[in-house]
Amino acid sequence: MSAPNVFALAVFLAVLGSGLIVHTALQALRSRPSAVMRARLAELDDARDVPAGDRPADGAALFNERNRRVKLWARLDERLRYLEVVSGKNGLRLAALVAVSAAVAAVGIARIDVMPSWSLPVLLVVLPAFGVNWVSRQLVERFRLSFLNVFPDALELMVRAVRAGVPTVRAIEIVADECAAPVCLEFRKIADSLRLGIEFDRILNEAMHRLRVPEFSFFCVALLLQRETGGPLSDTLEGLSDIVRSRKDVRMKSRALTAESRLASRIIACVPPLVFGLLYTVNREYVQILLDTKPGHMIVVTSGALLTFGLLIIQKIAKLDTHK
Repeated sequence: MSAPNVFALAVFLAVLGSGLIVHTALQALRSRPSAVMRARLAELDDARDVPAGDRPADGAALFNERNRRVKLWARLDERLRYLEVVSGKNGLRLAALVAVSAAVAAVGIARIDVMPSWSLPVLLVVLPAFGVNWVSRQLVERFRLSFLNVFPDALELMVRAVRAGVPTVRAIEIVADECAAPVCLEFRKIADSLRLGIEFDRILNEAMHRLRVPEFSFFCVALLLQRETGGPLSDTLEGLSDIVRSRKDVRMKSRALTAESRLASRIIACVPPLVFGLLYTVNREYVQILLDTKPGHMIVVTSGALLTFGLLIIQKIAKLDTHK
């Protein structure tokens, strides 16, 4: 093949790959649980023929956080406060350590001779933000899983207490005394607030906003509805406990079904640096070209970027989100 044909084929493949990536990203955004829920709520509004001026812009408050247009620093402060709620001071220290490490890595990457001069400020912003966001997501996910592992037992304990004739407030205190962390800590805050005379509605709304766990939000909504309309609270909580346990089973099954792909992605991530280290030990001159020449630097940077992007895509495909 001639050089123009090779160049045209490369451009075609690049455009095709970019189109597939954009299409996959758009499909992932449309299939997010929050987007699906907004679409369903919009359909319900249309079915009820609600006037356009009376429709909520973002759906029910239970499934969507308030869409407040605040400044970037206010959003960052809210994110840090939530991270402190789910992980404590150690989570904030870990996020700060990751941000500093990412900044150091950005400086090191920007000093490679194939990197453009404007890459340093971009990397100093992108890498620490990506690192902090990844760490915060991991900490939030760990807190959510630990909370949901105990939450069904707390619901069943509360169901038994309510069926025995114990008042709801006293049942909350029993859960705070008997259950394990982190559920007992949150129920203890609710019980202490009730003792101080704070309104029940305000306490539950603040708890929902503080934790942002959908299952716990369902529990709070059930308490609020039962307080306003009455009805058998024990049956509602028992059904919620069954739902939480079934969601846990689905989550564990999804992890089992995707274990092979997740393990394969980790093995793929370890192979290039391992092979490079072995070759550097056995025959240093053979791989020295990657470290001493500009084309070698270009190969290292390109392969590292492609490997990272591919691993992110594999992790995204292998992860089944069941908590929204």
